[in-house]
Amino acid sequence: MLAVSADGATPLSLLLVLAVAPTIFLLWFFYNQDRYRHESKKLMAITFLLGALMTFPAAILELSAKSLFPEGNTLFAVFLFYLLEVAVFEEGLKFFAVRIYAYNSKMFVEPMDGLILGVTAALGFATVENILYVLQFGLATAIVRAIISVPSHALYGAIIGFYLGEAKFRRRPLLALRGLVAAIFLHAIFDTTATVLPSVIGIIVLIAFVLVLYYRVVKGEIQEAEEESPFRPGGRRALGDQVKSQKKGFSSAEWLILDFAQTRQKTTSAGL
Repeated sequence: MLAVSADGATPLSLLLVLAVAPTIFLLWFFYNQDRYRHESKKLMAITFLLGALMTFPAAILELSAKSLFPEGNTLFAVFLFYLLEVAVFEEGLKFFAVRIYAYNSKMFVEPMDGLILGVTAALGFATVENILYVLQFGLATAIVRAIISVPSHALYGAIIGFYLGEAKFRRRPLLALRGLVAAIFLHAIFDTTATVLPSVIGIIVLIAFVLVLYYRVVKGEIQEAEEESPFRPGGRRALGDQVKSQKKGFSSAEWLILDFAQTRQKTTSAGL
């Protein structure tokens, strides 16, 4: 989601460029985070395409769910709507886009592959969604979504992919579900914030959300995946070691979700 009013004057070709540009940048950025061995471009291309194709079942599922359970008018109802009728479908299908093919590929050889491929699938999904929004709403939406919505999709994909990589190489399948659940809740928090806050304030808060998500969560996952790489000079860190951010039982992403839950509870208690 996240769109602002259209201006009706921007050339179609420029809108398409602006819609695709953040994807190109983010693919380049995350691709170059792997310092030891780059992912297979073929595997990334297939995963990107699968992610893009997931927008179609997501749209069908979301429309069906919305007709059955319309969005409520309280903060908790709005959050529940985005959690169960948007984020579950979108993040679940991104997860599926990686799990259905790349996860079992011989080219998926280290935990970092999971993170990069998760980003790739998410950006495939986000690119189709972004083109549709930008063509409908125009230049302002293209700019806002380039700095907020598309990066947030990439970051949810990074979390999903990181945990898929950990699940595969630690041989602990349930870790994959942990990443999926974290991404679903973070996505719902994002959409709820975009809906309930006024546009300018909401944009500022969501920029902060994206920055915190990258620097407090995904950047640490990139470092963790690098330390576990079999291609790391001097040898990898043992895959059985606990992630530093999980020493107390929760990942950084889960701490962010708990912080939101505590804030929502205080807000509800105050009658807002």
